[in-house]
Amino acid sequence: MQATSVDRNIRFLVIELFWAAIASAAYSFAAAYVIRLGGSNFIVSLITSAAAVVNMVTTIPFAALMERTANRRPWLFRSLITFRLMHIGLIFVPFLPYWRAEAVVVILLLANIPVAIFNTVWLPMFADIIPIQRRARLFSARNVTLGATMMVATYGFGRWLESDANAFPGNYQILFCIALIMSMLSTWYVTRMDIPDSPIDPAAHVDRSLAGMWKLFTENKAYSSITINTLILNIAPWAAIALQPIYFVRVLHASDEWLGIWFAITNGGAILGNLFWPRLMEKYGFYRIMTIAAVISCTYFFAIGFVPNLTAILVFSLFIGMINPGIDIAHFNILLQVCSPQRRALALGIFVTVMNFGLMVSSLIVSPMIDLIGPQALVIGLGVLRLVGGLLFVVNPVVRSETHLMQTAE
Repeated sequence: MQATSVDRNIRFLVIELFWAAIASAAYSFAAAYVIRLGGSNFIVSLITSAAAVVNMVTTIPFAALMERTANRRPWLFRSLITFRLMHIGLIFVPFLPYWRAEAVVVILLLANIPVAIFNTVWLPMFADIIPIQRRARLFSARNVTLGATMMVATYGFGRWLESDANAFPGNYQILFCIALIMSMLSTWYVTRMDIPDSPIDPAAHVDRSLAGMWKLFTENKAYSSITINTLILNIAPWAAIALQPIYFVRVLHASDEWLGIWFAITNGGAILGNLFWPRLMEKYGFYRIMTIAAVISCTYFFAIGFVPNLTAILVFSLFIGMINPGIDIAHFNILLQVCSPQRRALALGIFVTVMNFGLMVSSLIVSPMIDLIGPQALVIGLGVLRLVGGLLFVVNPVVRSETHLMQTAE
């Protein structure tokens, strides 16, 4: 792509995320919303697991379709708009006489069908429109924008939800109205991006059967390694999506205001992390930095498990917020580079499907594991799993050197 188009896309990718981050900050209270609607621990875990099931079932078929489609722009825009408009249902859930918490799960489940389409276009798109030399800086800028915006928005929303002047459920209904408007502004900027046709080879015979997909997975050692390693590494944060609201709200009695502060501090840490990790990656390489950050990240789960104090947890959240960008920025760059351009849509589709399977299982085991060993012990166990996942990148390396990684660039 021409430099002017790249610069324009980078600008829009940062601006659209500002508006999307405000919406995400509002929707981050969805689990608390379900709890306050009377949802059980199992219903809370279904928020994540039901979405994972939908993505797991639909992603590969959509990815196979995109692999045959050069012009993916219409699919990108329509799926994004559909997904965001479906959240209107959250506003009207409190008017239902029964099954209100369950209705939230159904809405979020159905909304993830267009999400699956969107992701099959959105993830490979970064490799098509942004040169590898500029990706780390772009991801850092997006992450800083996301962190700074969510830090302010989650804190403000948490204070507002907790205010005596804003009674439940009206406070949440207004919150989701704000989220809908912000998400539409984000969508408008996405539609203004310059997205070229994706590379395909119409003459090539591509086997998209299960056997063909298994061959695609096994023949690329780097691709299969990063998929397996990432699956194990992410069990802890996936389970934490359902566990943390239960642990913080039910066990430690956190208020909406505290949740807002927690979200804000975590995102504030992400801002700091995004300021220094890209520089370290340029000096030491993506893979080394990602591995170090992945191993260190396990300390967060040990900390909040052994020190169940809400004030101390805010400090631990600042720390993990700083560590996570070191994993996320490097990991996505490595993943894009180990997938060939012509097979990238399907390869990423398989990767996302495997990750959603892990997300589904991790979310569903939270409720029975809480009943079996208790939330505090479960948090500590997740720390052990996170450590094992980080060490896998050492004993089962994805790339042997950064030179090899850069040689796979387009």
